[in-house]
Amino acid sequence: MSRKVNISVDNLPDSLRGQIHGVESAIDNESLALFTDNKDVRISIENAAHGLRAYSNTFNHYDLWGRFVRSGHKKLPLEDAPKKTIVTRRISEKVDGILYEGEIKITPAVVSAKKDGDDMEYLVWPSDREEKVERALIRLASKGKIVKINFKSGIQYAVIFSMNELAQELKAVGQSMPYPQIKESLEALQGSKLSFKYSATDTRNSDIDDSFYESNMNFLSSLHFSGKKGQGGNIKCVACLNAFVHNMIDNLEYKGYYFNSAQELKRGLSRWMMLRLYHLWRYAAPGKTYHFRLLSIMEKYGTIYSTDDISENKLKALRRDMTTTMKDLIEKGAISEYNITNVKDDKTGQIIDYVYEMHPSAQFCEEILALNKHHKRIEIQGGKRIVENAEVIDEDTLEEIVKK
Repeated sequence: MSRKVNISVDNLPDSLRGQIHGVESAIDNESLALFTDNKDVRISIENAAHGLRAYSNTFNHYDLWGRFVRSGHKKLPLEDAPKKTIVTRRISEKVDGILYEGEIKITPAVVSAKKDGDDMEYLVWPSDREEKVERALIRLASKGKIVKINFKSGIQYAVIFSMNELAQELKAVGQSMPYPQIKESLEALQGSKLSFKYSATDTRNSDIDDSFYESNMNFLSSLHFSGKKGQGGNIKCVACLNAFVHNMIDNLEYKGYYFNSAQELKRGLSRWMMLRLYHLWRYAAPGKTYHFRLLSIMEKYGTIYSTDDISENKLKALRRDMTTTMKDLIEKGAISEYNITNVKDDKTGQIIDYVYEMHPSAQFCEEILALNKHHKRIEIQGGKRIVENAEVIDEDTLEEIVKK
């Protein structure tokens, strides 16, 4: 397990020092200690085609929402901004028996960048680039680069890192970026606004009333840099996580996955599908399959919207994209094979959708088993799960054990 960050108020950026009372690292904080505990989830070399895999965390329903812009405008000069800048997506996910349904809105950030020597302002929508940087940021947090900061205004969790450390995480999975692009991506994550409202229905217990949630926040709560001119990768960074992610860490609403396996894939859809499998296919075992419909999954990913009129050519293009992703998942060792079934219109007989059935590989089943054992242990340690089949010892027996 990586060494935890041990940091004091004195070596934080000047923009933070006067605002805070103190800092706790994962060494001192129970929630962060659990979040950064990865000692039992490395697959042995003989059982893993790719050797030891890098461990990270993914947040339960938050990471399954279409929070990133896959098509359309991703960066535009401010003067070229369209009349409608907010991207709206539907939420519909079932995780651990809870059905989440609602709506999410993504508002772009305004960032400044040089063009021909002049400062220009751009609208930047969080896209594939920002998703890569966010995944690498959470990877650093999962390795121990996370602290609890006691601000005068409240408590926040923050990732403490250098630009070089973040660049190295990206490089390790073939996603190298120059420092200015990494910095712009971080600024886009901090400046982009996330608004969502949804209901959460417990499908396992009809006696529990639906819960309703509505929030407005940024992808990152705040961002701070410090360093010396010309130092490049030595710049120190503090990225404060938003309140939603903070609460998910406290409530153990996250699961482990192998960062390298998902992020080494070149295509955005393939990376997203791999992360989704790690997240939702928690009962993967020989003989068990995972099903999804093409149009539904593409809407969740963000390629299409529920209101889109899908032409025959568009449907063929979506199928080609998914075929490439299925090949990527087979090559990566996540699935052994897959089958496709046509969905036809009852009246016209025309193909209007496809159902995919995926079969897990033996390697993926082993990985999921290891991750599940680890997750169960974390829940027991965090008090979220009651130990099953615990042996109850009466006082007389306990006394005898002590005497021995």
